[in-house]
Amino acid sequence: MAFPRLNNISFWLLPPSLILLLLSALVENGAGTGWTIYPPLSGIQSHSGGSVDLAIFSLHLTGVSSLLGAINFITTVLNMRTNGMSLHKLSLFVWSIFVTAILLLLALPVLAGELKLPALNSAICWELFYFLNINKIQSAGNLFYLNLIGIFRDYTPELICCNILPFSQVKTNHSLNHKDLSDSKFSSYLTGLIEGDGTIVVPKTERSIKGKINYPSVQIVFHLKDLPLALMIQKELKNGSLSRKKGVNAYVLSINNFEGLILITSIINGNMRTPKIYALNNLIDWLNYKFKGINIPKKSLNIGPLDTNAWLSGFIEADGHFYVRTTVSSKNSRVECKFELTQRQVDHNGNNNLEFLEIIANYLLSSVKTTRVNKPNPEYRVRTTSLNGNLVLEKYLLMFPLFGSKHLDCKDWIKVLDYFKSGSFKHESQIEEIISIKKCMNDSRTYFTWDHLNKFYNLD
Repeated sequence: MAFPRLNNISFWLLPPSLILLLLSALVENGAGTGWTIYPPLSGIQSHSGGSVDLAIFSLHLTGVSSLLGAINFITTVLNMRTNGMSLHKLSLFVWSIFVTAILLLLALPVLAGELKLPALNSAICWELFYFLNINKIQSAGNLFYLNLIGIFRDYTPELICCNILPFSQVKTNHSLNHKDLSDSKFSSYLTGLIEGDGTIVVPKTERSIKGKINYPSVQIVFHLKDLPLALMIQKELKNGSLSRKKGVNAYVLSINNFEGLILITSIINGNMRTPKIYALNNLIDWLNYKFKGINIPKKSLNIGPLDTNAWLSGFIEADGHFYVRTTVSSKNSRVECKFELTQRQVDHNGNNNLEFLEIIANYLLSSVKTTRVNKPNPEYRVRTTSLNGNLVLEKYLLMFPLFGSKHLDCKDWIKVLDYFKSGSFKHESQIEEIISIKKCMNDSRTYFTWDHLNKFYNLD
């Protein structure tokens, strides 16, 4: 070789690269980004630990090793041939090494430049994106379709780094106005989603013990597989930051800037049906105190019929569960097609959830049951117990559909329900079909289609 020590360095870069790659698999659940390392899978939303960083540094070392080796091979072939041996007399093996080295020399700097973007994003916490175009058909391992321009667009740095100044303080327009936006389908849907699996946090003191200013926030929790829905809502609100919740399989959409808080208040005020209205009223008091003259009114609980808006759809999106139960035995085979809602009996503020759950139960021709009585946090459960109750729910969801992954579970649930509606269900011949449908529902689902998001509500 033209440069023996350079060749030696290129080799000894490989062991630390391998060690870093192995270490990345030991941090959290490893780097689950695939070979592309595209956002948001490479960002702090999906990998809050150092697994992606270790994998990126491992690839960098491997790239440097290959680059040094390629330079060495090209130099050797061009300058160290035997006297009288021209290029066209070289063997095919040498030509293959020579061409491969040239290709590596051209490709590796580009790959290294692309790898620096997610590394910088993870290191200094650039704001990633508001929304990415969602591919209509996605599998569990292919969540997004991104082009090269999209990568650079998504990695455009914000002027203020979130490590230096909280995102909540980027927008602090004190001349904000309140506008009533509670009449749209999106408003009732979002209200149900927040009341089902959201939190309205209002600080009791202006400053914390450490002297930091306290600010209120509205947080909505989404399961990992509902990331496209979370991004759609974030896009519609044009406010909020999405982050991965540590320790659980969930994303949290947090709205804590002034503009976003006033917008959320104008959307859900008047659509609330649960005791979380007390937290909303506390937020309204905080905003009215902070912004003189804004005068946001406190509307009462919505006591209208459930089938007049999309509130129940949003609530089901958060806490509903469609399930099919099959029992196969030599003598009898049994199939159950049910829907279930569960809530804590007493929420974090000490309010009882029985009243609004009884309204839902009456609508579904069912009743409220108590569960987990001996546990620290006992629950209420609403479960459909009849075909008529299932039909009522089916009719409602046709008017006000779901938009998360539960939409797919609902479609499969309705397929099974159709067997009962026709009155021609035969256990012997159709039980296998129902079992195959059941195997692809809820946590067993690995294939997702998101074309139904094309019909998502607009905030008008």
